[in-house]
Amino acid sequence: MNDKSEIIPQVPLFLGWAGVIPFGIAAIGAHSGISVLVLYGLLGGTTYAAIILSFLGAVHWGLAMQDNRHTAWYIWSITPALLAWATLLVFDVELRLLSLIPLYGLAWSVDRQAFLKGLIPAWYMRLRHGLTAGAVIFLSSMILA
Repeated sequence: MNDKSEIIPQVPLFLGWAGVIPFGIAAIGAHSGISVLVLYGLLGGTTYAAIILSFLGAVHWGLAMQDNRHTAWYIWSITPALLAWATLLVFDVELRLLSLIPLYGLAWSVDRQAFLKGLIPAWYMRLRHGLTAGAVIFLSSMILA
């Protein structure tokens, strides 16, 4: 870890992991056995997951504006928000979860491709590995509720 581009800055590190907390709270609620908490956990957790997917796409909008990137990056930047919104139209929460989980994999995969092309810093990709794993683990656990 000699390269400064690989050291995760403290603020993104803190905020990123703080952003995983609502996934954990939602999963706990979903498994609580208390019907109102189960409902809030599942609906709140999937809604939060959709919001975070929107944020993951928006990162690329900002980068595209900064670096005058190819228009494909602008198109990608809104795609997670549109797909996340579509998942919220699914009333069956299990299907909603089964839709959101692969979208997190897709967003990670696009970020990985951007990283391999040198379009995002190494520290961001390192952070994304853990945050995506955390989100997917908590969303997966909600399926079992």
